[in-house]
Amino acid sequence: MNRERHAAHRPLADYVVIREAEVFTDPDFTNGEASLSDPEIDFFKENGFLLKRGFLDEPEAFERIIDYVWENVPRDLFRRDDLESWVGSPVDKWTEEDEQVGQIQGDSWKMRSREGIGTEPFFLDGIANNQRMRTLVSLFIGEPIKRARRVRGVYCQFPKPPGTPGKLAPHLDYTAGQLNAMVFVDAVPPKCGGFTVWPRSHRRLHPYWDTVQSGSIRDDQAEGYAIARDAAIHEIIPVEFSGEAGDVIIWHPRLLHSAGVNHSAGQDPQILRMIVPCDYQLDDRDFFDDLVHGPGPNHQWWVDTRHFHGDIPTTPDNIWKGWRFAHGL
Repeated sequence: MNRERHAAHRPLADYVVIREAEVFTDPDFTNGEASLSDPEIDFFKENGFLLKRGFLDEPEAFERIIDYVWENVPRDLFRRDDLESWVGSPVDKWTEEDEQVGQIQGDSWKMRSREGIGTEPFFLDGIANNQRMRTLVSLFIGEPIKRARRVRGVYCQFPKPPGTPGKLAPHLDYTAGQLNAMVFVDAVPPKCGGFTVWPRSHRRLHPYWDTVQSGSIRDDQAEGYAIARDAAIHEIIPVEFSGEAGDVIIWHPRLLHSAGVNHSAGQDPQILRMIVPCDYQLDDRDFFDDLVHGPGPNHQWWVDTRHFHGDIPTTPDNIWKGWRFAHGL
């Protein structure tokens, strides 16, 4: 991903302490409807995310995705029916050939491939292009919604060995897009690797990006971005999402986030945490590939959204430029 060349991946300052995540507590207005209420809109604007409980009822797609993960484990490195075999990351055993089904970084396996994994009908019809997803997304950003050609794959988080503390890895993706979603395909109990965010960080970090939906930060903004990012990580208590299959987290692309730490080893249940990330933006724009950092054919090919000509420069107060925020039916 050309991380070493992008401002978003500058190392954290020495003073930064990454706080332990708190398990998210649902607000009273939490629901699973394909609509937005005033409290939901206000919450999303303030915090940068919104949780929809039980939003997707696609048990066949979810079951197929879970089976698909286990079918794609290379060389039987870990086995579904052998719980001890998937405690701890197999990163030291993962070969270049194994990377045909995705890379392992730390405790995370991002299962995907350039032409296959992430493009199958159970990902697209069951999740990304599901009409309920498209309806909800349209209430945030309007229409027409660009039809998904792929999801990012399945992000799997291995259980840490018992007694191993683990550490969050807060970051921003330098993708081009307007709205992201994380879809639970299986149950994720608390402290079992749930998706984790730093609430309100999107508003702090928005002004440093070149344009409102860009994945680029100019050199003259890189230091300011790093300072603002470090302060947000140091000051904000992150929240971790637990949930059930069909729960959906809608989140702003400028929101600091991380995979959670999976402490399920030896517990009942022990899980390989699985979640499906989706990217959304409006269609009918003059899209182009970023050949240096991506998204494009060279880097971040797993991201379905793209830069477009005509995107406007960021200002401190235009983070919601082009958003719809309609209530729906």
